[in-house]
Amino acid sequence: MNPSVKFLLILIVSIELTFVLNYQVNVVVAIIAGIYFVFSKLSWKRYLLLIAMPILPVLGAWTSFTTFGSHEMAIIMMTRIVAYIFLGAAFSFTTDMILLLDTLEQKFRVPTTFVYGLRGALSFVPRVKQEVQTIRTAALMRGESLTFYSPQLFFKAILVSLRWSTRLAEAMASHGFTENAERTHFNTIVIKKRDWMMAISLLVILQCIIIYL
Repeated sequence: MNPSVKFLLILIVSIELTFVLNYQVNVVVAIIAGIYFVFSKLSWKRYLLLIAMPILPVLGAWTSFTTFGSHEMAIIMMTRIVAYIFLGAAFSFTTDMILLLDTLEQKFRVPTTFVYGLRGALSFVPRVKQEVQTIRTAALMRGESLTFYSPQLFFKAILVSLRWSTRLAEAMASHGFTENAERTHFNTIVIKKRDWMMAISLLVILQCIIIYL
């Protein structure tokens, strides 16, 4: 499924769950998302993360709503949190962000400057990790130990990022990038009809589930 269609589908489902006070619907949505994860063949680390992420929010919801509300509302909120987390993971764990940005630019008229800025930021993520490790290694050679929450580590990483952003802007300008100019594309994005049909079918199924549960 095209990432933009998937995003719209998950957004609509998430908004609809907000107004549905039925824990069974939340459970069904979470199960469907879980089946999707199985077919997506994620890494075992991500499966563990899916199990671990809901624990604290679910415990917090259970404690607060059983103390100041009702058990029924506590169950609804707990299952809703799990459904939200699974829906978010269904998007973030299985989506090609570059393809999503290309689709938003070509099909939804998102400004090119915004899209290319995000693409640049995504391309810098591995380099930022490497730079942070370099900074920590250099500090160890001076007899200093920088933890992940050390202000010195963040300050140096921000300085490096600012330098990279300036170089990226200069490189884009030197390669002919002009803001708000008409552009051609090497890869033309086509949203297939079956993607829309699949999304609409899933929404119809959700409405049937809401009605009959």
